[in-house]
Amino acid sequence: MWKTLRSLQASDMPSFVTPELLEGSYERCRLFDISANQERLGDTFGEGETRNLLQQNARLLAYGRTVVEEYMADIQSCQDLFILTNAEERVLGLWSCPDVLAAASEIGLRPGASLAEGSAGTNAVALALAAQGPVVLKGEEHLCRLFHDWSCAAAPILSAEGTLMGCLDLSAAAGPVREKLALTRSLAREIGRLVGNRRSGAYGVTVRQREVLLLFSQGYSYKEIGRDLMISIKTVEEHLDAVRTKLGTKSRRACIKKAIELGVL
Repeated sequence: MWKTLRSLQASDMPSFVTPELLEGSYERCRLFDISANQERLGDTFGEGETRNLLQQNARLLAYGRTVVEEYMADIQSCQDLFILTNAEERVLGLWSCPDVLAAASEIGLRPGASLAEGSAGTNAVALALAAQGPVVLKGEEHLCRLFHDWSCAAAPILSAEGTLMGCLDLSAAAGPVREKLALTRSLAREIGRLVGNRRSGAYGVTVRQREVLLLFSQGYSYKEIGRDLMISIKTVEEHLDAVRTKLGTKSRRACIKKAIELGVL
């Protein structure tokens, strides 16, 4: 099987990863006893663990969502799948059309899922994080067949100091691979720039107000925010209104984009 996987690099589309990088990944997957025929990801957090994961990475997820959704808003339809992970290869967010997201969910690809080689086999996210550089993986280069219909471009998200924060993956069923790689690198750089543009106390926004706004930006309800931060719903609303006033926006929802633009979040 391993010889067959290696021979697939001789297909018409040029390879964007070195044979040594793929060989090393295939060998690790063999040691992990990962089957090419597995139908779902092997390691996914439960609801509570996923909630904690998203809270711990709220800042990265907030900026990732903003950057990807702004790109998606500029095109008529998007069949590509964007996947954001933290530095430990845990999925934080996914963005695409409803049909693609539903298909991803069927194989266990959702927030909290692991794209580490021990769970997902050879994949672009794991390789990009290991190499700390951009990677493109053709469909047939993935170890597990459930990914064979997708070519994936992944780029690490780095802070200005070079700290590895996460990874952005763009998976596409068709289209120019080099363009996908350039887009992924550009979006990953923008996310890293935004995450690093932190201005503590900017515009008078307190630490607690920032925490509330971050959770609000993740789609948490007032009740959920109150529960997680152990404050009342009324206090949640007061914090959001305070930020709205300080940033000069007309609605609580508008605070999110303004806070990101100003470097408050």
